Amino acid sequence: MVQTTGLKKYLKMIRPFDWIIVGLLMIGAFIPYGVFAYHEHQANQGEPNRVLTAIVKHDGKEIYRLKLTNHKGTTRYRFKDGDEWNEIVATDDKIAITEANCQDQVCVRKGEISHAGESIVCLPHKLLVQINASSGSQDGGLVTE
Repeated sequence: MVQTTGLKKYLKMIRPFDWIIVGLLMIGAFIPYGVFAYHEHQANQGEPNRVLTAIVKHDGKEIYRLKLTNHKGTTRYRFKDGDEWNEIVATDDKIAITEANCQDQVCVRKGEISHAGESIVCLPHKLLVQINASSGSQDGGLVTE
């Protein structure tokens, strides 16, 4: 009984205008999410000729580039540096690290990425897979911006 009367005491202190303020603050907390979702949608719809390119870097040096837009089939790359390796698979418009011999396996658990700006990082092997978008022309598998 003591707890119920204590709660009623605090609820009497709250005025109707306080509930309005709390409601507006809760709605306002989701405004940034809506803005970012809108901008992401506009960026993905913006350019019909946009080319997605996967860039794989090891220790800050670019190893290779792969055009992901309208990519057909599966491409497997095996990165070797001594006893360290990562297997990178590109299918359609997605790329992922499917196997690695690092201990933490964070890069494998990341899964597939398919949007510009996304990346997969394997810190033990100093490997970075990132997706870039360009509106440039494509010549023989090379992407020029």
